[in-house]
Order: sequence, then C-alpha cells, then structure tokens
Amino acid sequence: CDECGADMGIHADSANDGDHVCDYGCGAALTSCNDSDKNHDCDECGADMGIHADSANDGDHVCDYGCGAALTSCNDSDKDHDCDECGADMGIHADSANDGNHTCDYGCGATLTSCNDSDNDHDCDECGTTTSHNYENGYCTICGEKEPLYIRNDKKITFGSYPQSEVTDSSLIATLNSKAGTLPTSSDSQAWTSYGYYISGNVENFMWYIDVEEGGEKYRGVYFISFRPVLVTYESSVYNSYQDEHGYATNVVYWFKYEPISWTILNENTTDGTALILCDMIIDNHYFSTESSSFELNGKMIHPSNYEHSMIRQWLNETFYNTAFNALQRQIIIESQVDNSVATMGSAPESYACENTNDKIFLISYSDATNVEYGFSSSDSSENDILRKKTASDYAKVNGAVLDPDSPDTGKGWWWLRSPSNYIELGTACVVDEGYIYNSGNASFATHGIVPALQIRL
Repeated sequence: CDECGADMGIHADSANDGDHVCDYGCGAALTSCNDSDKNHDCDECGADMGIHADSANDGDHVCDYGCGAALTSCNDSDKDHDCDECGADMGIHADSANDGNHTCDYGCGATLTSCNDSDNDHDCDECGTTTSHNYENGYCTICGEKEPLYIRNDKKITFGSYPQSEVTDSSLIATLNSKAGTLPTSSDSQAWTSYGYYISGNVENFMWYIDVEEGGEKYRGVYFISFRPVLVTYESSVYNSYQDEHGYATNVVYWFKYEPISWTILNENTTDGTALILCDMIIDNHYFSTESSSFELNGKMIHPSNYEHSMIRQWLNETFYNTAFNALQRQIIIESQVDNSVATMGSAPESYACENTNDKIFLISYSDATNVEYGFSSSDSSENDILRKKTASDYAKVNGAVLDPDSPDTGKGWWWLRSPSNYIELGTACVVDEGYIYNSGNASFATHGIVPALQIRL
C-alpha cells in the first residue's frame, strides 16, 4: 500500500499470458522459459529453445535435446561397411559393377572373387589376367593343349627344368621356409634329403635340400651347417670352401627356383630327327670320383679318372636325369653309346682309357670340346672359345662351384670333361673359366661344374 505499506499480495503470473511477468503490473520477471514437451519452443512464451543437435555423438543419430528428431543418416567414411556413428550395417560386399577388378564396388578394397576362365582362353573373364598352361599327363587342364616337350629356336633348345636362380623376395622366402618345416640336423634330416657330401674322406650329413611348390612354381631349399670342402679328403672350413666367397653362410636356408634348362644343338641328324645338345650353363657341380687312388676291379686297374666307373656318370643318369625331366620328356632322350676310346682323349695315355658306355646323359669328351663342327675351337688352349665359357648358376654356386674373381670372365666357372688327364691317373680334363682345356690333377674336386649333354629325338 502506498500509504500504510500493507502487503498487496505476492508476485504471480497466473494469467499465463506468455510474458513470464507478474500480472500485478510490477513488471517483475517471475519465470524462465520451459519446454516440457521438448518441441524447442517455450511452453509459455513460445521463445526458441535452441536448434537440433546431436553433439553427444552417442550413436543414435537423434537430437540430444530430447525432441526425438532424427538429425543424420548413417555415414561410413572408412568404408568398413559399418556406420561411423551407430555401427549399423552399411551393406554387404558386392562387385556388381563387373569392372574387371574383382574388388568390392563399395570402396572397402576387399577382393571378392578369384580369376575365372569359363571359355578356356587363358584370360580371366572379368579382369583379363592371363593364366599359364597347367599341364598334367601331357595336356593342359585348362585348354587341353598338348604339352610341348621342348621349345626350339634355331640352334637353341629349352628342355627340362632344374633349380637355378636364387630367390630374393623376402615374402616368398618366408612362405617357403614355413612349408619346409623343421630344419634338419646331423642326426635327423626331417623332411629334407642329405646330399651325402664328403668331409675328411667320409660321407657326412651336413648339407640338405628340399623341393617345395608354391603358386604353381617349384623351388629347392638348400641348408648346410658346415661348409662343403673343395676336395673329398679336406676338412670343413671357411678356408676350404668357395661357398662363403659366393655369399652363402651356414645355418641359413637358401631357395632356388626351378627354371627351364637352355641347351645348344651341337649336331643335328636330319635323317633320323635326332640331335646332340649341350647345356648352356654350369647347372650343378659334383665330384667326378670320390676315389683318391686307383683300385683293382675284376682283375683290371681302375683309375679315379675312369668315366665308366665314375660317380659323376651315375649322378648324371640317376639324380639329374630324374630331377630335370618328367616322364614324357624322358621318353625322347635317346640312350647313346658314349665313345671313351683313346681317340676321344686328346694326348692322354692309352692306359687311362675306359670302356664305352651306354648313357642317357653324359659329359662331352676332349675331342668333342675341340670339334669345330660342333662350334668349338680346335685349339685346347684358346681363350676365345665362347661356347666353352660357361656361367655357373646360383644353385651351382651354393654347392661350392669354383669361379675366379680375378678372371676377366667374371661369373664363368670350371667344368668337367669325361676324358682323363694327360699326365696323371688321378686327374680328369676340364674346361676353365677362360675357356681353355686344363688337365686337373684330382678327380675328387667338389668345385668343378657339370655341363650335361644328351641325344634328343626332335
């Protein structure tokens, strides 16, 4: 009361007239905005109570205010087929576009299908990737084409396969190591095969191999715990081996890919369709003989240089023959009578000659290696004979092939002929890295390479 001061009543906004102000007229603001129905408008005055927002990112796409409004649709920025916010499934993998990439069209990068060749043309129906022939029993399982037993290009023949180049891809090496399983030991070869090489004159289990297939290719693993000595009678030492000089160490698995063997036609008989062919490289290396002295057999003295009774002849016609050629290829290799007479030996004494042999695979003789009709120089001392200079494969190197690092013919190696030395009964003729013929003093070298020859039916 203006006069007596009596209380004229409390503030009240009972009129609910949308102004939040006391109805008495005093102008007092009595209430704040309220939105009980969560429609973003004040229940009394209608004032805006804020915009829609899903700031909480709580995985429901709904306004955090409580109005229930759906604010966003699902989004999948990382293309994992799940909504980034709510986790909802954004659809299954599909390559419906058939765009030639075998990959999900959604963008996740998933590879959905493998190559398929319904028309057997060796090209994938979708991406066009070319697939190679897969021969079984002489015919391609894809197109039915007959397997070529050899490929010829003028004087060159590709025939058979053998481990040659070293594998350097770390991922492939890891896969091959896994497939090879437990490493061998001197007392347990596991799934590996011992080479049966010599140390100090005895066969020891210190170097092994294993063949493994991966991705349609064949590989050979090599593992050794001691170095292979250069001679049968030597002890194992880094100083008595060429393996370390080629970069190979003990207790490491090395892998080599089976690759086609390249040959050169030395002589072709067009009448009967046969040809004498010689390997283009040093494919392996092995002892000519493991005998360190002559011995008597059936009343006859056998020298270490005797090809008929040599270890290398047995290795060529068993180990190499069965490793390098499949059953069909072996059918076109002709068993040949190999001439080991004095006439083939150069100047070696007649007493060193051995009997002729019947072989599928053989080494060429001194007379072969100086035969101009075969393409060789007639001079055994010529250093310009390109055909006699042979490069050693990586596989031959891991087996200890001798290469002269100071030679101008880097990468070329020494390789055996089947003829005896011309001055010592323990020795055998060979070709050195520079291409001339040398009379080796010892047939039990493990370092000299193998350059096989054979007669093939074309």
